[in-house]
Amino acid sequence: MLPSVNLLIIADHASNYIPEKYNNLGLEKKDVVTHKAYDPGVKELAINLSNKLNSQLVLGQYSRLLIDCNRDEDDPTLISAISDRKIILGNKKITKQEKNYRINKMYRPYHEKIKKKILENKINMIISLHSFNPIFKGKKRFLKYGILSNQDRRLSDLILNELKKGKKIVGDNEPYKGSLIGDTLYKHALKRGIHHSLIEIRNDLLSNVKKIDQVSNLMYRVINKSIKSLSITL
Repeated sequence: MLPSVNLLIIADHASNYIPEKYNNLGLEKKDVVTHKAYDPGVKELAINLSNKLNSQLVLGQYSRLLIDCNRDEDDPTLISAISDRKIILGNKKITKQEKNYRINKMYRPYHEKIKKKILENKINMIISLHSFNPIFKGKKRFLKYGILSNQDRRLSDLILNELKKGKKIVGDNEPYKGSLIGDTLYKHALKRGIHHSLIEIRNDLLSNVKKIDQVSNLMYRVINKSIKSLSITL
């Protein structure tokens, strides 16, 4: 890491934790260990990469089935009643009281922690880590990585180019769009003018410790090269 860069790594969907009182929101146990509930492999990758880069780290603590921390508070998908075409009974008729409880207990503390890290550590770069399924709607995804960005592409373009140089199969705002208003990077990075990028990794590349370390090593090299190419004074 360059000494002038104060990096924060975040993982909105690091956890599939659902407190016992919610009874898995009416879902089967097999559903809460899949991409429906969290981003498999991302917690371990974020910790590994953060240690290599000596960065700050904030991990989401609750399943996105309870509340999606990568949404604005007013987003209708903040608490979804359907996930991957499956009804979430525990969210279907959620009361205003329960919604406010989840916002205050699960959502706002996560964002307050990010805000605190930014202010206390003079953060000037944020990288958000996510993972995606290798199969979507019955079709195989050939992309291995995706670099997502909104209006500020400075860091994302550099990371994208480094991955392409290494002949990695990478998408530009694929497999998802990076233009979600009110998401975590919009809220904490874009509005503050902080360099940022969202990196998606196909989750079969994060299925065991060895693979996670391989992806971590790749991202360590790519991020460091991108920082060095960023010809600014941070």
